Amino acid sequence: MKANSTSAYPSAPAGPGLNAAVERYYDTTLDLYEDLWGEHVHHGFWDAGERPGSDEDRHVATDRLVRELVTFAGIPHGGHVLDVGCGIGGPALYLAGPVGCSVEGVTLSAAQAARANEKAAAAGLAGRARFHQRDFFDNGYPDASFDALWAVESLMHIADRVAFFAEAMRLLRPGGVLAIATWSVRDGELTAEEHRVVDQILRHQVMPSFSSLEEHERLAAAAGFAAVASADWSANVANSWEPTFAQVRELDNGRSMMRDLARDRGVDVLGFFYAGPLMLKGFETGAMTYGAVRATKPALEATFEATGD
Repeated sequence: MKANSTSAYPSAPAGPGLNAAVERYYDTTLDLYEDLWGEHVHHGFWDAGERPGSDEDRHVATDRLVRELVTFAGIPHGGHVLDVGCGIGGPALYLAGPVGCSVEGVTLSAAQAARANEKAAAAGLAGRARFHQRDFFDNGYPDASFDALWAVESLMHIADRVAFFAEAMRLLRPGGVLAIATWSVRDGELTAEEHRVVDQILRHQVMPSFSSLEEHERLAAAAGFAAVASADWSANVANSWEPTFAQVRELDNGRSMMRDLARDRGVDVLGFFYAGPLMLKGFETGAMTYGAVRATKPALEATFEATGD
């Protein structure tokens, strides 16, 4: 398997089937993620070599990942931001609060959108952060609507990444910034064992494929973005999957609880429990990576110069 491949694994749902599977997964796991991980349902960020400590450290680390991406991408203070795959709104509320942005969040999960709006109201930010159950490719926003497009750990659920970058280009104003934090894979060939681990992660996490960070850069440039760059954060985030810190119960000790969940919510919920060991192995072998990608929609002046108009 080419690490920069965007082809789906054999059993991946496609089209509307993929969207329905992603929606179902997050509807059924919303309370599990929030109870265990809190405001931010994504990786934490530590200095390389730093070990996570208390439960509170998870919240510090996940907050830090959001701040790191804001800085890396250059999110403009007070800008109008589209959060693609907004989850329960943790990063969006940071953008709407300390960064002073107005944020529109879209997610396939009705449960996530409802919870995010509850959290915005509780934080006094409902006027600056609004969340919708909406397909990113049928979003209803006019051209050049946003100063920034933000996607934290959501691009892995989108099969057509060429279309993602094209739609991002359409939605951004000239000079607008694209900010991505994503699970990814090593660029180049994977071994058979690495391929097996990656396929299991894809299956359990309802993701059609992974791209390498380098492939994300290539896709952004091909879509017309300028100042494209990436940063490999693998060493900074891998601690997120340490068994005790990830707070996902050992399978041998929780089988009764897992059976009850599967009976009540469907077998898809079990992917939540399999993610930790698989991701940890992926990071240990180097097959799985993680990083940030930033890019800028060229300003009108640069476009005119390039076309000679």
